[in-house]
Amino acid sequence: MSSSATIPPSPDGATNNTIIETMLDLEEIDKDLYRSKKLWLPTGARGVFGGNVVGQALVAATNTVSTTFSVHSLHSYFLLPGDHSVPILYQVERVRDGKSYCTRTVTAKQRGKNIFVCTASFQVPAPNSPQHQYPMPNVPHHSTLPSQEELIKSMIDNPKVPENFTKILKLRLTEPLALEFKDTTSHSLRDITEPSKRTEQMFWIKAKGQLGDALALHQCVVAYGSDHNLLGTVPLAHGATWFSRSTRIAMMASLDHSMWFHCPFRADEWMLYVCESPRSGCDRGLTFGRIYKEDGTLAVSVAQEGVVRFKSSPSEPKL
Repeated sequence: MSSSATIPPSPDGATNNTIIETMLDLEEIDKDLYRSKKLWLPTGARGVFGGNVVGQALVAATNTVSTTFSVHSLHSYFLLPGDHSVPILYQVERVRDGKSYCTRTVTAKQRGKNIFVCTASFQVPAPNSPQHQYPMPNVPHHSTLPSQEELIKSMIDNPKVPENFTKILKLRLTEPLALEFKDTTSHSLRDITEPSKRTEQMFWIKAKGQLGDALALHQCVVAYGSDHNLLGTVPLAHGATWFSRSTRIAMMASLDHSMWFHCPFRADEWMLYVCESPRSGCDRGLTFGRIYKEDGTLAVSVAQEGVVRFKSSPSEPKL
């Protein structure tokens, strides 16, 4: 692998043109300056999917770093919603190059305005140092659980599901989802309209298709995927969803996003994402995430705060 984290399909089939590689692919237009090729606007979202921006920013930073280094942490702020109809420009600043660590800051811009800023730190790996970790929770194995697509299809076919909800579900099936999800808890219609209050959710996650062996690519893929459902843990603590009958989500938007990469992993293999929300208030919610390899190794830790607002009177969901 070269110093680039953006890996096009190779003639020998070592990498595939997967959806996630398409979503992370950048065009280099000048030294330390990159432009997005693909942006995803999820159904009902105010702007570009946050993980799309985090992942692409990490790609841009990684492209300026020697392959002897590997990202160990990133800290970012979402400043403005991204417009999916306009390419994002990623400007990389080479803050520091040391023997063991190097640092990059990436500023994402659209129409001359900063929409996102991220600082990433890279380290020459030291795998033989002492280690400890939180153990992985005991959850159902992914092989015993239905996929997100299977759950959506079962709800579409359920005559008890309201027509307006069915329309939204059908739209979600057409979205270019780059990742597979399997929730560790069951989801009936009642779970969505009358959810029980809880401060934790856990689901299996992996990239669709097979990726190459470059660790940098797998790290960028997990950076992309780490924004999925994490902030959604906050409304669960209030018994709220987008479709709940009493308290309902009015708005959610990420404010900041931090990650720590602990060890090598493969993003095209199932990993368990444990999401927790210890606190909410002042229209903000705090969440922490732990991403485990299937063998129980804690591979990545995540933290995020976001705007979370509720409305008490139900209304029809808007497309």
